[in-house]
Amino acid sequence: MYGILDNLNDDLGLELNLPYDIFAESFNEGAVKEGDAVSEETLASLIYTKEIECPVCRAKIENTLVRESKLRLSHMEELRPVYRDFEPLCYDVTMCTTCGYAALKDRFEIVSDRQREALLQKVRMNYANFMPVVYPAIMDEKMGIERYKYALLTGCVKKVSLGERAMLLTKISWLYKTLGDTANTHLFTKHANDVLTQAYESERFPIFGMSEATVHFLLARFATNLGDYSRALRFLSLIIVDQSVNIRLRDLARDMKEEIGQVKDE
Repeated sequence: MYGILDNLNDDLGLELNLPYDIFAESFNEGAVKEGDAVSEETLASLIYTKEIECPVCRAKIENTLVRESKLRLSHMEELRPVYRDFEPLCYDVTMCTTCGYAALKDRFEIVSDRQREALLQKVRMNYANFMPVVYPAIMDEKMGIERYKYALLTGCVKKVSLGERAMLLTKISWLYKTLGDTANTHLFTKHANDVLTQAYESERFPIFGMSEATVHFLLARFATNLGDYSRALRFLSLIIVDQSVNIRLRDLARDMKEEIGQVKDE
């Protein structure tokens, strides 16, 4: 297990309220593997790089971004768009491979002076104990998961909101689902449910940009996947009876309610 986890046990337990060992798995794998073979034309059309400065260590880094206008939508999986032949979720985390700081791309540059000092002391010092990871231009789901776990780790040091932590956990569960890893999909769904529930009970809306109805839907989906159907139905009812909720979300809520009914009838 890489040394970045050393001396962070208390932070992981107190700040993220997550078990220490969920970070161990992908920190040892994936980062130096080659990505899936793609044509130069596909590579050029889907991604591009932009040099940015890490707000923690001030290193210049090459950040790989997705040309969202070039993505080809395959289908919607409830709130998650699924694209053909490419997984943009792998690029949602920006990471400095000089110091180990990582965050969702829209939050990467938001670092206070106090957070910077904490990250320099608790993350960079540990990260320097081992060979920094190197990612190829095209990243696979395992690499994406690793970067999300780095973002979770540095997020606990930054003390980011519960809503942001829940979103990181949710996206990790989605990537594990894409890999067909049922055990880890279930594990991270449970963690996302626990943290989003804490956010729902303690944070003001919008929670990390999510409306109350969106949070209700996510909590209903988590509860359904975890087999807590009565909890799921409570959240779905709140969506269905609210006439201010957009039609698509209410239709999704009705579909999930029907799905639960079919499962319970089996």
